[in-house]
Amino acid sequence: MEKVGLNITLKEFKQLAKWSKNIYNTAVVIDYFVSNQQEIEECYNLAPIVKHLRNDADVLNAFFIDHEKDVEI
Repeated sequence: MEKVGLNITLKEFKQLAKWSKNIYNTAVVIDYFVSNQQEIEECYNLAPIVKHLRNDADVLNAFFIDHEKDVEI
């Protein structure tokens, strides 16, 4: 796989990592809510979409966690 070099500062990386963590945590809370409100049809219909969002947010958050050690000085 070809690597794409991104030219971002350590401060920008940390900000992106923080936003990624916030998105993941929000997705976890929403996933928990819609999964436990199955009797509400709208929540039932949203559950698979939220599950997919949570999985994508998890992958993004894991990327930043995995690369944190590479950018620390």
